[in-house]
Amino acid sequence: MPTHGWKAKLYQFVEFVTMLAVLQLMWIGLTLMGLVIVGITPATVGLFITMRKRLRGEDDLKMLAKIYWKAYKDEFLASNKIGLVLIGIGYFLVVNFRIVTAMPGTTGLAMLTIMVMIMVLYALIVMNIFQVFAHYELPFSRYFSTSVLLTISFPLQGAGSIVGLYLLYRVFLIIPGLLPFFGISVTILFLTWMSSKMFKMKGEMDGTLETENGRR
Repeated sequence: MPTHGWKAKLYQFVEFVTMLAVLQLMWIGLTLMGLVIVGITPATVGLFITMRKRLRGEDDLKMLAKIYWKAYKDEFLASNKIGLVLIGIGYFLVVNFRIVTAMPGTTGLAMLTIMVMIMVLYALIVMNIFQVFAHYELPFSRYFSTSVLLTISFPLQGAGSIVGLYLLYRVFLIIPGLLPFFGISVTILFLTWMSSKMFKMKGEMDGTLETENGRR
């Protein structure tokens, strides 16, 4: 392995790209192994946990694969409980959105505005909750309240994540061949990187930064 110069940088780049592709394939395989319905949530949570380990310095692909598999098994039930709650809330919001869009006049417009704001907040919570799960060890119900508080407390980070996701969407739209190999892994890596900034800011604000080193 080269240790310096352009060859070293090229090697590191190839290694990084390989890691993203392997983790993406693992996400697909683990999702299918759970018959999609009960596999997608633990596969996604496991990938968030693995990407967090990667950002914290773990770069050995075999070790990352082991971390991913262990996280998938360990968090299978807990992550599916979160997924079930999110699906229930999402269904409730969709039903109410359809009702509101049928309401006429000023009242209907006001209700529609409120519903849109609630649905945007819900989307941000969905975007954050798996990252909260990967970062903190909390009682089940507190994952939801913590996601809400973080979403409200750090709106710029939320807006930055939305902009970044849109840019990634445009890239994958232009180069669709990247999607099967890097679509999920790159997206989750980006969200994990964004959330790491948010968690660092929170830790600095409330003095818990040092105690978070022992989390998942």
